[in-house]
Amino acid sequence: MRKYLVYFAALFVLGFAGACTKSENDLSNGGKNSPAGKSGSTARIIVKGDYLYAVDKSSLKVVDISNPADPVYVKTVNIGFGIETIYPFKDYLFIGSNGGVYIYGLKDPANPKRLSQFEHLTACDPVIANDSLAFVTLRNNNVCHRWNDTREIDVLDIKDILNPNIRTVYYTHYYPYGLDMNDSLLFVCHGENGLGVYDIHKILNNNQNADISYINGINAFDAILWQNKLFVIGESGFYQYDYSDIHNIKLISSISKNN
Repeated sequence: MRKYLVYFAALFVLGFAGACTKSENDLSNGGKNSPAGKSGSTARIIVKGDYLYAVDKSSLKVVDISNPADPVYVKTVNIGFGIETIYPFKDYLFIGSNGGVYIYGLKDPANPKRLSQFEHLTACDPVIANDSLAFVTLRNNNVCHRWNDTREIDVLDIKDILNPNIRTVYYTHYYPYGLDMNDSLLFVCHGENGLGVYDIHKILNNNQNADISYINGINAFDAILWQNKLFVIGESGFYQYDYSDIHNIKLISSISKNN
């Protein structure tokens, strides 16, 4: 069990700090022809198939890892300024910046092409997506050093991937950080205020009271849902939760960063 948790702790920490994440199957076959790893919304490096994609402050780097023993740099794609995060979904890369979200297509995985972008106010910007929606958390606080106080979740309609547009905005009580979701629930980290769980259907119906429950007592940065468990990386360590009863989320185990 400890080995299992250490693996996921590494997954979260690497995703948050900008390192690559892979599933256990990826690791067992060396990464070749493997599915995309499960990364957090604050990741700066992700693996998808035979390629590794990494973002710095202004560009996207593409590396061919079809031969893991001999990775090959392919190209650098200039994006813009203030690039923060990268999130893969199907044949797309969603790249968050402090000025908007960029969507790149992977029809040719070695040559990502910009398909569209959505501009928002200047703020920190993790992003996740599914078939029809993208969720973007925006915050301006002492981390982002911006001038407007912002605590919101922007929901984008991406059914037309070439023309993303705002569906609704949900205002949160606390600054939002990393996030993940399933079909009906949105899990959003709130830094020193823990993690909040929100009803996606209420958010989409413009109900500003979509809060369901909170996990308190941790400083939460990013979250991943995997095999019906919630994994959270916080300032003091890594946490695994059972959320089968969404109104009574239970801590299963934790690892302190000092261990």
